[in-house]
Amino acid sequence: MRPLTGGHIVSQYLDIKNEEYKSFKSQIQDQINEARLETRELYAQLEQIKIKKRDNDLCHMAKDIPNLAKGRFNIKPLNVLKGHKNKIADFSWSQNSKKIISASQDGYIIIWDSETGLKKNAIPLESKWVLSSALSPTGKLAASAGLNNNCTIYRVPTTEPINQHIVAIFKGHTGYISGVEFIDEPQVVTSSGDMTCALWDINKSKRIREYSNHLGDVLALTVPKPVSGKTDTFASCGSDGYTYFWDTRSAAAIQHFAINERDVNCIQYFKDQNSIAIGNDEGTVVLFDMRADCPIASYSVNDPNSSRQKEHTFISSTELKWGSSSSSSPRTPISLFSHCFEDRGVVSLDFSISGRLMYACYINLGCIIWDTLKGEVVGTLEDQGQKFSGVRTSPDGLAICTGSWDQYLKLWSPKYMS
Repeated sequence: MRPLTGGHIVSQYLDIKNEEYKSFKSQIQDQINEARLETRELYAQLEQIKIKKRDNDLCHMAKDIPNLAKGRFNIKPLNVLKGHKNKIADFSWSQNSKKIISASQDGYIIIWDSETGLKKNAIPLESKWVLSSALSPTGKLAASAGLNNNCTIYRVPTTEPINQHIVAIFKGHTGYISGVEFIDEPQVVTSSGDMTCALWDINKSKRIREYSNHLGDVLALTVPKPVSGKTDTFASCGSDGYTYFWDTRSAAAIQHFAINERDVNCIQYFKDQNSIAIGNDEGTVVLFDMRADCPIASYSVNDPNSSRQKEHTFISSTELKWGSSSSSSPRTPISLFSHCFEDRGVVSLDFSISGRLMYACYINLGCIIWDTLKGEVVGTLEDQGQKFSGVRTSPDGLAICTGSWDQYLKLWSPKYMS
C-alpha cells in the first residue's frame, strides 16, 4: 500500500469538511422551512382570533350613506402626453402638482409640465431596463431603478433640455429593484427581488439599513405623504403574500398583514395615512386599517355569487361604466365577463383627494373606479388601446394621470356634479 502523502491527507480532510458543511447547511435549511411553516400556522391562528373580534366592515357601516348617483359622476380626458418611444414603466407627480416625471424603457426620464402637457426636461437613463422612478420633494433630484439591480440618482436639469448628471449609483441589491421612493431629499428607499428593502443616503452614497422580513420578492413599496416635514415610515408588499410596515430607524417591521398565498403587486396609502390598500394577482383590492390591525373592506372583480360562464360576452365601455346598486356585493357588471380574462391582477392603485373614489388598474380590465364606501364600481377610464401601467392622482386632486404600454400618458379631470 502506498503511503499517504501530505497532499492526500489534506484533500481527504477537505472532502470530509465539505460533506459536513453540506450536511450542516441542509439541516439549517430544514430548520428554516419548519420555522416558516410554524410561523404561518401561528399567524393563521391569530387571524382566526382577530376575525372573531370583527363586528363590522366599512361597506356595512356606510349603508345609510347615499350612493354616487348615475349621471353625476364624470371624468373627462384633458390631455395626452406624447414623447416616449417605448412602454412607460413608472410615473409620479411633483408635490405641487405642476410636474409629472415618467420613466420609459426607451431609456429616458421625461419631466412634463402638467398644465401645458409640454416636455420640460429629459434625462438619459444609466440603464434603459427601468421598473420604477421617483421625484424628490423639492423636484431637484430624480431616481430610477430596475433590472440592472442598481438605483441611480440624477440631478434634474434646469437650463439644458437634455442632460445626464448622475449624483449617486447605489449598488448592493442582488436582485432587480421593483420600487424606489424618496423618504426626504437626501434619502431614498428601495424594494428588490432579493427579498429585501434598503434605505440609502444620497449625501454619503451608501446604504444605511436593510429590511429583510419578506420571504419572497418584494414587488412594490409606498411612502406616506406627510403634511409637513419628513416621514420615517414606509410599507412594502411581495410575492410571499405579506404586507410589512417599517420605521426607517429600525431594521425590524413594526406591523404586518398576511394577505394570502398570491402575489401582492401594488400598495397605496389612503389619504388619511391610517389605512392602506393592496392589490393582488386575483384581482382583489383589500383595504386595511392600521389602527384596528385588520381589513375593513374588499373590492373584487370576481363575483362569488355567479358561476363561471363558458361563453365570451362582449361588453361595451358604456355598459361597464356603471355598477348596479341593487345586487349583492361586489356590485359590478365586470363580474359578468371577468371569466373572459386569464389574468385580472391589480397593477396600480390610487385614491381621489377625498378618498371616496379608488382608481384600480388591472392587467386586462383597464382602470376601474370604485366607490370605497359602497364597494361598487362607479365608472371606468377609457382604454388607451393597450395595457395600463399605472394610475396616479395629483396631490391637489384636480387631475388623474394614467400611463400605458402604448407609450402615452393621459391626463383626466375628475368631476362630480351635485
